[in-house]
Amino acid sequence: MKPIWTLARREMAATFDSPIAYIAGVVFLVATGLLFFFGLGGSDDYFTAREATLRPLFDYAPWVLAVILPAVTMRLLAEEKKSGTLELLVTMPVTDLQIVLGKLLGAVGFLVVALLLTLVFPALVLSIGHPDLGAIAGGYIGLLLVGTAFLSLGVMTSTWTHNQIVAFIVGLLLCAFFWTGTDALLKTLFEQPPPALQLLNFQTQFSDFARGVLDLRSVLYFVSVTAVAVVASTYSLQSRHWK
Repeated sequence: MKPIWTLARREMAATFDSPIAYIAGVVFLVATGLLFFFGLGGSDDYFTAREATLRPLFDYAPWVLAVILPAVTMRLLAEEKKSGTLELLVTMPVTDLQIVLGKLLGAVGFLVVALLLTLVFPALVLSIGHPDLGAIAGGYIGLLLVGTAFLSLGVMTSTWTHNQIVAFIVGLLLCAFFWTGTDALLKTLFEQPPPALQLLNFQTQFSDFARGVLDLRSVLYFVSVTAVAVVASTYSLQSRHWK
């Protein structure tokens, strides 16, 4: 575990040494704030809700995360490959799996900081009302899980290419697909999509968290997606030995 934590600390420090972390953090906070208070012009914003609730935040935050997190992960391994530092990294006493986990945990550190920034919204709601604290806790746990799944997909795409822009675009498409695209695809393929396949949709799995319900099946689903992406990333790194 020590090599993983060492790599995670190194990666988190590198992330906050670059402007991308601050740009992504500000974009996340501003975008979620605007969507939380004003929505998209409909009736799903804080002011029209007419109650002390964080539900608008949990409705919109995953959409923003699906965009900014691939921007955070695009450089994690693509940059290492392009600069040649990956070969230097693998000469250290670490395995490919430890490299992937270290990179992922470093990115999760950014996610945690980004979510902590949004605590200003619960603080504001608590100052003027009595929201359901269980729903707030469940929503944040859900954001952490879905955000980590997005990050794992971004790390995976970063192992596929030397180009950070390509890694970002593919990561963004994958996150968007798993968040909402699976539902659209199933509706295209099936007149009545099977319930089991509908559960592949991130949005479906996240909906319980947004209501404050901690469903173990949803937790296992996001953990499983993250694990599969980590394994795929590891095999992608190992493919350099096959050439």
